[in-house]
Amino acid sequence: MNKLNICIDIDGTITNPYHFIPYLNELYNKEITEDGCYTYDWQELYGVDMDTILHEFHTTYIHSYGEAEVVEGAKEIISNLFNKHNLYFVTARNESLTEVTTNWLNDKGFSSIDVYLLGSDNKISKAKELECNIFIEDNPANALQLANEGMTVLLIDTNYNKSVEHENITRVKNWNDINEIIESYS
Repeated sequence: MNKLNICIDIDGTITNPYHFIPYLNELYNKEITEDGCYTYDWQELYGVDMDTILHEFHTTYIHSYGEAEVVEGAKEIISNLFNKHNLYFVTARNESLTEVTTNWLNDKGFSSIDVYLLGSDNKISKAKELECNIFIEDNPANALQLANEGMTVLLIDTNYNKSVEHENITRVKNWNDINEIIESYS
């Protein structure tokens, strides 16, 4: 069996892709639903520039990161994969979220996996450094960047990434799909 280097995003991959929508709706007095979440761009959805959104969100709703639930199947499958492969959490979250991220990962049983908070959506350098074979992602721009660099991307199927297509991207519905694909590589 080949041991793979697998990079896993956190938000929208091991958590519900729409977890933050109720918090943002409350913050900006909107009623956006999962179906109405047609873009990954919160600025477009809420009409507020991204720096302001992040500042206000982290000031008022930083606790929301700790309230996220792990999606069905992710914990068991990640635990199984951890025994066979090298796993890394690679997230665009910035360093100001280190404590809440670390605490959440520990609480959810992921403390053995190295985590990299990049503070940027550009994950290519870290993926190359980790010699990533497979990257699990939900962000359409990140998926395309990684795929354009020749990396295999498993893209969690969401309303906001429906238009993304690339020969290096495989769309997956859930962690069972992810597990089947990874098992076929090893």
